[in-house]
Amino acid sequence: MKQKQISLRFDRLLVVSAGAVALASLGWAVPAHASAAAATIIGSYDNFDTFNDTGETAEGFEIDIEDISPGDLSREFPSNFYGQPWLIRYGLPTVTAYDWTGGNGAPDADHTFDAGHKGVLVTWAAAYKNGKWVAPQGSATAQGAPGVSGDGTPYVANPTLTAGESCWWWGLGALYPTSGCEHFGVSFNAGVIPGRLSYHWKVPSLTTPGALVNNATEAGIPPSPILTVAPPPVIPPPKPLPPVVVAVARAPVDVGGDPNVLQEHEPQYGDAYWVKTTTIYSAKGVGLGDLQVHNINGLKVAKIVSWKLLQKPPGNPPAGAPAPNAEREAAENDNMNGNVSVTKEYQYFKFSGAYDSETHEALCESFYGSQTAALNSGTAVQVSCQNPNGDDYPYLRTYWTIDPGPNTPVKVTGGDLGTYLGAHVNAYNVQ
Repeated sequence: MKQKQISLRFDRLLVVSAGAVALASLGWAVPAHASAAAATIIGSYDNFDTFNDTGETAEGFEIDIEDISPGDLSREFPSNFYGQPWLIRYGLPTVTAYDWTGGNGAPDADHTFDAGHKGVLVTWAAAYKNGKWVAPQGSATAQGAPGVSGDGTPYVANPTLTAGESCWWWGLGALYPTSGCEHFGVSFNAGVIPGRLSYHWKVPSLTTPGALVNNATEAGIPPSPILTVAPPPVIPPPKPLPPVVVAVARAPVDVGGDPNVLQEHEPQYGDAYWVKTTTIYSAKGVGLGDLQVHNINGLKVAKIVSWKLLQKPPGNPPAGAPAPNAEREAAENDNMNGNVSVTKEYQYFKFSGAYDSETHEALCESFYGSQTAALNSGTAVQVSCQNPNGDDYPYLRTYWTIDPGPNTPVKVTGGDLGTYLGAHVNAYNVQ
């Protein structure tokens, strides 16, 4: 039986059943197309922490979703979450429809990549009052907020890691105001297939006082991993084997975070990222509250940690160039082995090692080199991004390599594990 993958996005809890498809305790109806004969995946979702990487205080955040209408959304964080808008400094977002198809005109400068599409902008933002920015749930006068979280998201050069469900009052508590990160997410009604999602921090305009514009690059976090389920094989005896949850984490599709430059049109590799995946199995089902960081850390179960380097290959290599290598991605098959749920925490970091100056491919092979070898060899010497077993693993010390372009030594200080970008937490119940 073929594996099925349907690209729908829902909330943070995914439930897959061998008899039908359902989303437990969240009030969504089962899609009419759900099969009663085999396990079927019905979703991927967005549920993430993300750090302000703009270099300045941000005054909001935007998720741009192509090819849907406002009625296709079922939730925008923190709506439907305990009814507490003060969980983040911006409170509830606004949802704005756009339509730049046919003769409806051209998009504004912040959304040129949406040309030819309709869709919605989900925007969390501060307001400009009396010459300054004021976040609805971040000011000292905010009603119901447990404390002052500031009127914008500060830039923190060396942020502290989160577990993916932390950047809000119930996750970080008193550390939230100065953490430099926020938690966002959206959900879709059953049967909705969204188009492309783009993420941007909103910063004050340099030319128009009181206006917010998108920061030039996309917010620095790869998309939520793609989830699929391999249906259990039908073999004698009649009792089938348990399904296998397949999770695939990939790098962003854009070059340098610019949504106007699609990787599929580029002759070079995309930027590289490290993803650290922590997988937790449990004999109990997972609910929304179980994804809070203190609950995850408190689970007394085995935790499996793996690392993988993510990078998109050239989508349009130059004429005569050799075919690019396959995409670097993190694909894991989770055999349930009697467990009913699996929780996966994805933490993302920039790759700060050396790149090939011509192809922009991350120099990351299974050869352990040294400064002396790099200086004396006259050829490319690449220090490994793998452990002795051949598994991807960040190189945390200073290393040297020779870039095969200009053939000059490149010293990478502090290894290749760069700035922390943010995290997703995904949980799947297989019943």
